[in-house]
Amino acid sequence: MYLAITEGVLAAVLVREEGKAQQPIYFVSRALQGAELRYSRLEKLALALLVSSRRLRQYFQSHQVVVRTDQGIRQVLQKPDLAGRMMTWAIELSQYDLSYEPRHAIKAQAMADFLVEVTGNPAEVTDTRWKLHVDGASNQTFGGADIILESPAGFIYEQSVKFEFPVSNNQAEYLALLGGLVLARKVRATRLEVCSDSQVVTAQVNGSYQSRDSLLQKYLERVKELSKQFEEVTVQHVLRERNTRADLLSKLASTKPGTGNRYLIQGITKEPAVALHLTKISPSWMDPITDFLENGKLPQNEKEAKAVRREAAKYTVIQDQLFKKGLSQPLLKCLHPDQTDCVLREVHEGCCGHHIGGKALARKLIRTGYYWPTMMNDSKEFVKKCAKCQQNANFHRAPASELSLLTSTRPFAQWGVDLLGPFPVGPGQVKYLIVAIDYYTK
Repeated sequence: MYLAITEGVLAAVLVREEGKAQQPIYFVSRALQGAELRYSRLEKLALALLVSSRRLRQYFQSHQVVVRTDQGIRQVLQKPDLAGRMMTWAIELSQYDLSYEPRHAIKAQAMADFLVEVTGNPAEVTDTRWKLHVDGASNQTFGGADIILESPAGFIYEQSVKFEFPVSNNQAEYLALLGGLVLARKVRATRLEVCSDSQVVTAQVNGSYQSRDSLLQKYLERVKELSKQFEEVTVQHVLRERNTRADLLSKLASTKPGTGNRYLIQGITKEPAVALHLTKISPSWMDPITDFLENGKLPQNEKEAKAVRREAAKYTVIQDQLFKKGLSQPLLKCLHPDQTDCVLREVHEGCCGHHIGGKALARKLIRTGYYWPTMMNDSKEFVKKCAKCQQNANFHRAPASELSLLTSTRPFAQWGVDLLGPFPVGPGQVKYLIVAIDYYTK
């Protein structure tokens, strides 16, 4: 048995000696995976011998096997103070008649080396992922971000950006992440591992947290759009102690002008990458009431003005938001018609919804704290359009009225007729009897 190994492949050749000639019997090869790649050279040789003994058990049990290798595997397997896997392997190999000799430059060994070269090292795959460390910081006037991009070869790009507009901490973290994705795209990185010390940003990107801020939602959509341009992007949260370099440079960019530190790529951003575009909402039932409560304006029509004045007594405006007052209930937030569909869907089939009926849904909306005039009819119509409610509802299959059963013998109408007689003559000079029987009703 000749053994040969590389960093990721082990191989063995079993030969039979007949004088000076050697005849190859069997080839064994295996690619190392996982923790096996971190074994020492002697451990890999012992593993190669163990794998060969398991695959060629019939040869090892029937013959004496001489192991020829250029490593001191005999001294290792016969040490009395072995522990762990090497001790387990030595016990398993002790059942065979094995002897060890140094290998020589013979053809069989050349075949073993050739097998290793042909097999190659499929388990050894170079890591092509770039590592990106981002961090953002902000103060009362402006903010800053730092980006550290490390290539698989070890080359490091550092970029410090100053924001000349007020940003929050979460916005600064998102801007740092966006800048890092843009930089990675410019250097043609395909697989990216992002590290950030902001738990909010990393959790929102990974989907663990839900973004409720409108501006952060825009940032999140922008991050997802840029991530689609890469083959793989993984975002993980790291402690601030492991992100010290990026944290220091982001604070430097947010507190000092970008004139010093020439070893950095410094830049200035004057406008935010994402901005909210406000659109004017359509007119709704709340406008006349809000105008009267805030500005005292009434419609020109006297009848409509009287109705608005009477209806406005049930409402109040708090921080530019219309609320409905009640005698035995808290203030109810009035919703615009464009917002009712989202609220109906969330209450009916959201995380706390259980597909209740129309009237129950309207009452639950009131308990939740919402109100609009047509909420009862809208709730009933919404429930009627719910596909899951239609598929899983308990339908009443009884008929609308009581059924009246009609027995019809026409499908089974068959008669048997027979003529009996002659009998003694009876009144009317009759002497014969005709008998007819219905086969269905007898």
